[in-house]
Amino acid sequence: MKATEILNQIKDVLGIELSEEKVQLESMKLENGTEITSENFEIGSDVFIKGEEGESIPLPEGEYVLEDSRVLVVKNEGVIDEIKDAEKEEAPEEVAEEVEAAEDDKEYATKQELEEVKAMIEEMKSILEKEDLSKEEETKEVEKVEEIEMSVEEVEPIAHNPEMLASHQNNQPENVSLHLSRIRKMIYNNN
Repeated sequence: MKATEILNQIKDVLGIELSEEKVQLESMKLENGTEITSENFEIGSDVFIKGEEGESIPLPEGEYVLEDSRVLVVKNEGVIDEIKDAEKEEAPEEVAEEVEAAEDDKEYATKQELEEVKAMIEEMKSILEKEDLSKEEETKEVEKVEEIEMSVEEVEPIAHNPEMLASHQNNQPENVSLHLSRIRKMIYNNN
């Protein structure tokens, strides 16, 4: 038996009529060309991304720009939270008012403050000049040290002296070595 036949028999036994209502999904495209579908693009309705193989994937949370410049806001995964019209730029009048307000807030420096600033700049210049001079002197000193290091003659390394080792090996007094040699002779002669 086929699956449809089994379903039909179950419907007959239970006396249930299953309606074959197909839900028509609307589709729209995002600004990047991705196709999305929903039963109706209203707040609270489910929205899905149409996959490559035709499968429907719930649209992740975020804001999406539609082809018609509206913004689709999804807060819960796959559920439309809001649909906004394209954000409009501020009117030029509002921008002009903000610029005027900013100009009113500006304070101008007094002559005394300008003189103080000039004095500080001169002081900084003198400090920087001193640092530059000290750096030049340091580089000259480094060059002198390098010249001196280059002029030093190379010294040959000290070679190994085998005579020194021979004197260190026999630190025992002669009497002790004589006694040991006598003892050894006695041991070997007895065997």
